[in-house]
Amino acid sequence: MREIEVFQVDAFTEEPFTGNPAGVVIDGGELPRDLRQRIAREMNCSETAFVVQYERDRFRFQYHTPEAEVDLCGHATIAALHLLRERQDIIGDIVVETRAGLLPMRIDEKGPVWMRQAEPKFRDVPDDARRALLAALAMEEGDLADELPFALASTGIWQVMVPIKSRDRLFALAPDQLRLREVSRSLGAICVHVYALDPAEAPAVAVARDFAPAVGVAEDPHTGTAAGALASLLVDRGIVAAERELAFEQGANLGRPGLILARVEAGPPMRTWVGGHAVTMLRGEMRVAK
Repeated sequence: MREIEVFQVDAFTEEPFTGNPAGVVIDGGELPRDLRQRIAREMNCSETAFVVQYERDRFRFQYHTPEAEVDLCGHATIAALHLLRERQDIIGDIVVETRAGLLPMRIDEKGPVWMRQAEPKFRDVPDDARRALLAALAMEEGDLADELPFALASTGIWQVMVPIKSRDRLFALAPDQLRLREVSRSLGAICVHVYALDPAEAPAVAVARDFAPAVGVAEDPHTGTAAGALASLLVDRGIVAAERELAFEQGANLGRPGLILARVEAGPPMRTWVGGHAVTMLRGEMRVAK
């Protein structure tokens, strides 16, 4: 039998049992893809990160939901960076190879850890897909905040940004997961990120819910890639200013509140950083056949 050390880390929070739990294997070695997938299914977090270290400041991160490998994951990255600091005393600037590209990341001695995401990209949502999305979300045109962008955005993976008028309406959503999965996949989007600009508390600028049935996650408590893409979109459209730290609320409706931090450098090219705190919750050994 082979023993693989596994961790569960709550990301985007400083309080246990909140934020978004991620699985992490910080000594991923050269685990084959099918074994990584089985480990992720067993961990049953929305994502599990597998870390391979090449040099002191160069790594590879691979990400799996319980159903599929994905190119990038924000909260699992924050969890992995936190563990590299806590368990291996890795401090400073590092470079991480992902399927979304080579990404700079920063681990300070204290405070939040930071990942730079891929260069932001934006696309319009076709009218037929817009109607299908609203139907799958059980929303009507009148629920939309028309002054805010309804668009596809990516900082490494494509996601649909849907603006809604209020936090109360946001928390009342009960999507049709099967229909949402179909329309998400038709757009090549990992998830649908519904957001409102009336968060519960400062310093947050927005509150969101994230639905990712396209990769087997009904609702993600905290979504770092979506927060980065949303921050980039809001800066691109002139809704919020660049070059300042932004905070996004997510997860309160699931009993897992927390804050995702983001900072957008206007460029060109535009660069987006996502950061957060994390708490290690569990350490164990998973036994698998060699």
